[in-house]
Amino acid sequence: MACACCLDPGAPMTTAHPERSSVVLFALATLAAGAGAAVQAKANGALATRLGAPVEAALWSFGSGWLVLALGLALLPAARRALADVARAVRRQNLQWWEVLGGLFGGFFVAVQSFAVPQMGVALFTIAMVGGQTANALLVDRIGLGPAGRTPLSMPRVLAALATFVGVAVASSARGGTVHALSLTALLLTVAAGAGMSIQQAINGKVNLASGHVVATTFVNFTWGFAALCGYALALFSAGRLHSPRTLDVPWWSLVGGVIGVVYIAIAAAAVRHLGVLVTALMSLTGQLVAAVLLDVVTHAAPVTAQLLAGVAITLTAAAAAGLAAQRGTRG
Repeated sequence: MACACCLDPGAPMTTAHPERSSVVLFALATLAAGAGAAVQAKANGALATRLGAPVEAALWSFGSGWLVLALGLALLPAARRALADVARAVRRQNLQWWEVLGGLFGGFFVAVQSFAVPQMGVALFTIAMVGGQTANALLVDRIGLGPAGRTPLSMPRVLAALATFVGVAVASSARGGTVHALSLTALLLTVAAGAGMSIQQAINGKVNLASGHVVATTFVNFTWGFAALCGYALALFSAGRLHSPRTLDVPWWSLVGGVIGVVYIAIAAAAVRHLGVLVTALMSLTGQLVAAVLLDVVTHAAPVTAQLLAGVAITLTAAAAAGLAAQRGTRG
């Protein structure tokens, strides 16, 4: 069971080195959340394949997560009060109206994923997404968009971002993703979607600071993400490109993506205050990549090669270096 300070970033710490302890705990939590994201991707991918409709799989993922959070709001008076605190913060302009729209970036990412992967292949999509996310995380931290405030550019942070990009590129190419004929539109949209994930983490962190409750924060995120996907599905329907599911006979484990997404967004929203956007992104990507390799080993989905392990090692080293830099920053 996590301690109260892990669930509520505003709770007081009782350890001798509170900020240092927070960095370590939230780094580990974000690694675990990234690992969950790999499981979520596998579940959502299996659901999309069985349904034959990626958009409907994404709608289920966001919609089921939203229902879980709505139930949480119904059962938790503190979460409802926290949601009212967010609305009050927006009215008083302590929180800008656009800072509650982080879920739109999540919905945009899923929509771009369904459009770009068939054109670019998994490998190039992953590399372009990571490039956009890590580069923009440096900028987001630099301008102080997240709750941690401004974090100046430094050589260790820049090198960690570049090394993570290299590691993911090496690992992704080793996983056998097919690189299709390059679509410039798909490439630019993917980079933008990755960049949007950094903005989402930053402003969700601010919402969590205003609410003080991760259930309320995550509900706000999922509401806008689900709304964005519903709008995308409506546009497809209007164009005659939304089709009925091929079958509703799906494995039970393919339905858990929404619940995992709830946990991921909640942890990221709390962690970004302590880690900053860049370190949160790098820890998450590392956990995702390591878990993806383990899933391949367990399910025999793809061979685990020396090149793949080298990519994972590069990414893990970069994330660890970024985490140590963040920890040293809390002492200064």
